[in-house]
Amino acid sequence: MNVKELSTEVSTTRMSGEEKDFKVEELRGPLVDKFVKANRQTYTDGVVRIWPSGATMTRDFPNHIARIRRLAVRPDDVWIVTHPKCGTTWTQEMVWLLLNNLDYRTARTVPQYVRSPFMEFGCRDPPSERAELQIGDAVQDVENLKSPRCIKTHLYPQLLPQQIWTVKPKLIYVARNPKDVVVSWYHHHRLLNGYTGSCEEFVEAFMGGIVEFGPFWEHVLEFWKIRDEPNVLFNTYEEMKKDLRGVVQRTAKFLNRPLKYEDLRCLCDHLYFDSMKINPSVNVDVPAHKDLEGEIQPFMRKGIVGSWKDDLSTEMADRIDRWTEEKLKGTGYVVVQ
Repeated sequence: MNVKELSTEVSTTRMSGEEKDFKVEELRGPLVDKFVKANRQTYTDGVVRIWPSGATMTRDFPNHIARIRRLAVRPDDVWIVTHPKCGTTWTQEMVWLLLNNLDYRTARTVPQYVRSPFMEFGCRDPPSERAELQIGDAVQDVENLKSPRCIKTHLYPQLLPQQIWTVKPKLIYVARNPKDVVVSWYHHHRLLNGYTGSCEEFVEAFMGGIVEFGPFWEHVLEFWKIRDEPNVLFNTYEEMKKDLRGVVQRTAKFLNRPLKYEDLRCLCDHLYFDSMKINPSVNVDVPAHKDLEGEIQPFMRKGIVGSWKDDLSTEMADRIDRWTEEKLKGTGYVVVQ
């Protein structure tokens, strides 16, 4: 990776009003410019880094910080927090069913994004794109949702509603091996954003911390630090693949929703990847950018641990491993293979 490519020019502005303690840096530089140009949607106005947190977000997001931060949190909320492509949809489905008495009929007929809103979904794209794509107001959807709410977010802890840290609802974090994350995130960008760059170029942007919701390891480690809090559960994608039944039981216990043997079996059957993939309420049919070169893979692709081997060269994989080793020094976090 070219060091010069990773360097960024920074234009800093300090926010006013309720969020005056936040600082927004507009990121520029060769790698940023290349990445933004390769995306037809979402990043068209550029990317910014928000402090405190160091989170990389799209240019319009700072306009929504105050509203998100003052959102009212309820004691019976369950917040599912992940970096993208770490098992979010999978966890949402599990948690929603546990909270709603295993209502499979609703789970198969009502879209998951209605049952479990993605809080900042409408806070990322430029206003013109939101109008064109008919993207609604997910913050309001969260506000209007009946309890117990099952809420999805990819935000760093510093950007979450302030009441999360005083009301202390249940918070479930899910992590995943970064090599599988970056490949899945790359295909996701091709599908939704019409990303035209190569996988290797996407890896460079990912490791450089300029892809939305990054930097990756900083995101994971912020939640790893609070994993022992009584209202926090830290799961991994790899554990869910290896022992779905065990993770479901652990999550049910965490939510005080114990399962009988037959209920556990039925829930696991519903949550297995092959079942999820044919469930239209979770595997949303997304209109693809059909003029891109190569195959455009669907929203739910393979669900396989280690599928990164199909896209990453040995050199790229080794670079990610070295980067990971450096980031994890002294943290006690071990990547599940």
